[in-house]
Amino acid sequence: MKMSLEEISFALKSSGNLCGSERTMLTGVQTDSRLVKAGDLFICLRGQKIDGHDFARQAAENGAQAIVSHQPMSGFSVPVLLVEDTLKALGRLGGYWRKKKGKRVIAITGSAGKTTTKEMLAEVLSAGHVVGKNYKNWNNQIGLPLSILKFSGAEDFWILELGINNPGDMDELGEIVCPDQAVILNVGPCHLQGLGSIEGVAKTKGKILDYLLGPKTAFLCSDYPLLALEIDSRPLVHPIWFSCTGIQADYNLKFLESGHFRVTDGSRSVTFDAAMSGGEQYCENIAAVWAVARHSGLYPEMITEALGKFSPPEQRFSVQNFGPWTIIDDTYNANPLSMTRAIDSARILAGKKNLLLVLGDMKELGQAEINAHQDLGREISRAGCKGVFFNGENSEYVRTGLDNEARKYFHEIKNRDHFKFLLDSIDCHGGVLLFKGSRSLGMEKYIACFKEWVSENRSQHQ
Repeated sequence: MKMSLEEISFALKSSGNLCGSERTMLTGVQTDSRLVKAGDLFICLRGQKIDGHDFARQAAENGAQAIVSHQPMSGFSVPVLLVEDTLKALGRLGGYWRKKKGKRVIAITGSAGKTTTKEMLAEVLSAGHVVGKNYKNWNNQIGLPLSILKFSGAEDFWILELGINNPGDMDELGEIVCPDQAVILNVGPCHLQGLGSIEGVAKTKGKILDYLLGPKTAFLCSDYPLLALEIDSRPLVHPIWFSCTGIQADYNLKFLESGHFRVTDGSRSVTFDAAMSGGEQYCENIAAVWAVARHSGLYPEMITEALGKFSPPEQRFSVQNFGPWTIIDDTYNANPLSMTRAIDSARILAGKKNLLLVLGDMKELGQAEINAHQDLGREISRAGCKGVFFNGENSEYVRTGLDNEARKYFHEIKNRDHFKFLLDSIDCHGGVLLFKGSRSLGMEKYIACFKEWVSENRSQHQ
């Protein structure tokens, strides 16, 4: 971003005296006073625990050229721009920069796999273009505009994932991003506490289609009938369909074996290898990326070469070897759709090896919480595990979904030391472990704990 203070004031529709600094150029936006550097704009956001207004003076001392506030502030040596709501002002500024500098903006949403798809698509399109993308998973009303405002405008593509929890979220994000193209990966039972039902998830995800610009092109997975209903209600949107189950689509992807895929692209069939472990876990990601990349003019050879170099983001089915064990770190988050897929992919990856699951609660499911965790128990039973370790408030509901055989291997984790104690009772000396649970549980701590246990046992037997 590079804007004059006068332009920023215009974009924000703010009041306040610019103190003769109209032509001062600002080159960044911060909401954390500790990160402010010379040339930044500091926006005071008010959270549940911290109010950014309390740190405005520190931001000015650190080099902020102007402050955006929704309450009168005096005694500052830099201009203070007054707005009604600083969060909305941040979104308005991001939307202004998008409309001014965004050449081709692709929005990605779905119940699972948004970040992986964004990173994968950025890798592929970078083969022939300059690409900007969200930083990590900055995909909400704060992270999305902050990501946009980090772009210079020289990029050919901006690839932006959108995350929602409540019915009005997509409208707020849609107004900011106004995409040229949209990708809806899937629809599953996530954030039901706010969205109510899978139908509610589909309708809310589908709202991004209302903010499409230009030809209104959308890439959607035909494996989810609810997405067809969203398209049917929007005749001006041009859909391009992809599938991983053989349903009729413009692009069909099939998982052959670990690391091998075949895509049917019109009359052409392409078989290729991908570098990611886990295979089937990435089918929808690859299918969506293939569809967007081909529509963007990339040749199949360019796409397959880029996919061969791609590594998944950390904590998203990231596979690592640790002695005789293969650790799958999928700890970033969990919902019923992503949990089922992770378990299936872990089972395939394990093959004839021992499979252990270290799982945690799936949050924000509202009234569906009990049934979802009972269903998880049934999924675990089908996986045929050597051990299941569960952390969270829903362990009893998971247990009730298990069959008699799986219950023999089910353990509730109380803490790190208890986890190590339980590991001592498991009669296996190698295999595959999947770690997964909702973000608030911090399941990655059990990966560190497991590695400690392996190292301790190794030293004891030397």
